[in-house]
Amino acid sequence: MYKIERPKFYAAAIVIVWHDSYGGLRINRKCQVIDTDGNPIPGLYAGCEASGGGNQHGLGRGLVHAYIAGTNAHEEPAA
Repeated sequence: MYKIERPKFYAAAIVIVWHDSYGGLRINRKCQVIDTDGNPIPGLYAGCEASGGGNQHGLGRGLVHAYIAGTNAHEEPAA
């Protein structure tokens, strides 16, 4: 958009796979984090790059998990 007339010039390549992770916390279909015994941890939700078990990445995964986690966290009774 704007003409760059003087140095110093810097550039960075950012590709989604460079920061993507296929690891993460184990979650159920409500995006609740699962403990080592397979039970949901009350009040703890994860999504996006923090959740494991999926091979999707990026904005789609982030938005879907955020919606699922937020909806279920809102519906969970207060401790």
